[in-house]
Amino acid sequence: MLIDKLRRLSYGWLLVQGLLAATSPERSIRLNARLWGVAFENADELEPKPWYVRSVRAAGVGMLATGGVGLLLEERDSGSEQESEIEEPDGPITVETDDV
Repeated sequence: MLIDKLRRLSYGWLLVQGLLAATSPERSIRLNARLWGVAFENADELEPKPWYVRSVRAAGVGMLATGGVGLLLEERDSGSEQESEIEEPDGPITVETDDV
């Protein structure tokens, strides 16, 4: 159960990151540079090239799609698990055939 909740949380976080990267790639790049800036000097002075901004936007669209589909499949799988609990027999199953 905990793993299912963590997986849903991860898909939700992927949606949030994808939304930020798809709608505002420059802000997403600055935020990531600031987070990485702890290990680097002058990280705030970096200027992304236009091709990198476009690729961040494309990756954001991919993250949106992945997070959305993941959440939809999680909802579908959780509903089908509850419905498909069928009791299985304890012993071996034998099949009787008519020999001609």
